[in-house]
Amino acid sequence: MALWSGWLAAIAIVIAATIPLGTRLRIGKRAAPTSAAIRTHVMLGLITSAFAFIHTILVIPALGSPAATGAGPLAIFPAGLAFFLLVAHAGLGLQLRDEKLRTRANTRRSHAMTAVAIAIAVTVHIVTLEMARR
Repeated sequence: MALWSGWLAAIAIVIAATIPLGTRLRIGKRAAPTSAAIRTHVMLGLITSAFAFIHTILVIPALGSPAATGAGPLAIFPAGLAFFLLVAHAGLGLQLRDEKLRTRANTRRSHAMTAVAIAIAVTVHIVTLEMARR
């Protein structure tokens, strides 16, 4: 169950990220904070956060598995980092919903940087676990 919940969370991350990126490519500019695309992105982001919480809870019984013990801290550290970053990312994203946000450029930059950091941490987590399974 831990394996499937992790892949669901990873897929949800990719889907949530494609909404604002796809909109930017399609219309050539960022979507407005109140646009349908951003509302969808926020909804998918919250679902992604829920998947991450569920994965974290479901993985606890599997911590003694050969993959988890074989990968050790090399897999657990990036997972914890990704979880922490996901919470920060969601908080920054919810701040961006305010159209009058004075620090919009900095907050948007931080939101994008945490997204990249989440993607890297999740990738390292997956790769180390997959290497330990073999």
